[in-house]
Amino acid sequence: MKKPALIFLSLILGMMSSYGQEEDFNDNFFLSMHSSFYFDYIWTPLQVEYAPTGNVKPDPNNPNNTIPVYAEIPFQSFTNNLVSFGLEPRYNIRKLDDNSALAISSPISIGIGQVTAPPYSDFSVGSIEGFGSIQIPLYAKLYIGSGSTYESEKDFGISMGVGLEFNKVGLVRFDQTQTDYRGKTAFVIPVASLGFHFWRGFSPVEVNIKYGETSATYFSFDRNGDSIQDATNGKFTQAQGKGRVIRISMSQILNY
Repeated sequence: MKKPALIFLSLILGMMSSYGQEEDFNDNFFLSMHSSFYFDYIWTPLQVEYAPTGNVKPDPNNPNNTIPVYAEIPFQSFTNNLVSFGLEPRYNIRKLDDNSALAISSPISIGIGQVTAPPYSDFSVGSIEGFGSIQIPLYAKLYIGSGSTYESEKDFGISMGVGLEFNKVGLVRFDQTQTDYRGKTAFVIPVASLGFHFWRGFSPVEVNIKYGETSATYFSFDRNGDSIQDATNGKFTQAQGKGRVIRISMSQILNY
């Protein structure tokens, strides 16, 4: 994932150097405040590691002792942010006309919510226990209509964007035996964004939907080291998990 991130960043910086000097910075820079309530979810990418299952077996060298049982254990954590908020700096790298522009933006977000194992999972997986998250995306976006430029007089508009996002969950850790619950707590994920713009008060407001996911990882044992079996026929099978982010938020431009 590091190579695509560097390529994406290089393309953005190249576009900025080509077009960023054509017009005054203040005419193309926007700063928004955004927030989300009860609809900001993060699943870390599933990762399989050789780790203790929590079970023990007799020590063949000492009958009075036991030794931990290890297996290929899946790890994945889920964050349900009750509230998330932050600032979104945005720069129009190319103004197409008064009602459309190409831009880069980074709606940085801090989340307040619990980190646990994924809910509604068919098979138990290892996870961390913690609190809080941070999301730092970098988007390339197309803005059309309201809020696209300072000259736009449209009442409504849309924005569409793609990019990469850095996520870190479990800013505060509660699990006492952290080495027993590993897996990824920081990761980069491709994301897409769709925004709907309209006027509220003296500046445009955006309702934004963000979604991203990673490729699937397959696993054959649950967190207890037990082989996964098909619920229908009882045969040994595999399960899968992937990283995902879903967020619905609202933002308002502060310097319009």
